[in-house]
Amino acid sequence: MSEANKSSKKTVYLIIIFLLLLINLVGAYYLFKGQQDLETTQIEVVDLKDDLASLQADFNMQLAQLEEMKGINADLDILLAEREAEIKGHLAEIQKWKNQSGFNKNELNKLKGKIVEFEAERASFLGQIDELSKKNVELTEIKERLEIDLYSEKEVTATLTEEKEYLSGKFELGSLLQADELTAIGIRVKDNGVEKEIGKVKNVEKVMVCYQTGANKVRENGEVKMQLRLLNPKGETMYQEQETSGVFISKENGQELRYSKEASFAFDGNNKKICIYWSHNITTAGTYTAEIYQEGYLVGVKKFDLN
Repeated sequence: MSEANKSSKKTVYLIIIFLLLLINLVGAYYLFKGQQDLETTQIEVVDLKDDLASLQADFNMQLAQLEEMKGINADLDILLAEREAEIKGHLAEIQKWKNQSGFNKNELNKLKGKIVEFEAERASFLGQIDELSKKNVELTEIKERLEIDLYSEKEVTATLTEEKEYLSGKFELGSLLQADELTAIGIRVKDNGVEKEIGKVKNVEKVMVCYQTGANKVRENGEVKMQLRLLNPKGETMYQEQETSGVFISKENGQELRYSKEASFAFDGNNKKICIYWSHNITTAGTYTAEIYQEGYLVGVKKFDLN
């Protein structure tokens, strides 16, 4: 074999060996690159699922925050309900992605874009929640101030009412007439019209009760009514309807009391002597009691004996 042929074959062998080496190198490169891409993809999938889990937790936290803010007012509840529906929709989509067994490169990129989008939306919504929370705090402060003001007004009103009632009571007491120099005796009217004091019950025709009203510049001039409550020795109120007997409410204990007879007279602010006569059922010997009342208040008491 000539030297030329040997040289030609050697060249061909070298080219073939070179090509084989090149093919192996290219194959090794793509195999290595494919392994790297796979590892990168797996890492990205793990990272993406972590991101989805974090985003899911954030959305759940937002739902809890929304729940706490419900019931403040109707307009706010409408907005919260809309946001709640949106968040639940996002959570359903996230759960669907988490349940997928694999992702290709395009899906990964789309999911990453969605996460960025949701993160921006979450930040915006948290801002809205913060703004609503501030408004809620303001409303709560306003409500508390109004409640404090209302409580203060009630206290002032109660105080004024008490003062008014106190002053009214003082005025009412100050306007009462007196029953000074109160006397109560049994009498018999002689033929000439003279009234004679009698101590024997069997000879008594009437009981005469007299007193002085005293002057009073506080009370307005006009008609005044005062009641005589005459008690027999048994403590019973002597009562006759034809003698204008009646009942009144005691201002001291709120009880309903009978009175024997009423005296009605005009009062002009000056002292006036009043006499009231009683002529019924004076038959029992013993101690009698005459009580004078005005507007439910006891203003005079006198005990007297008929033997």
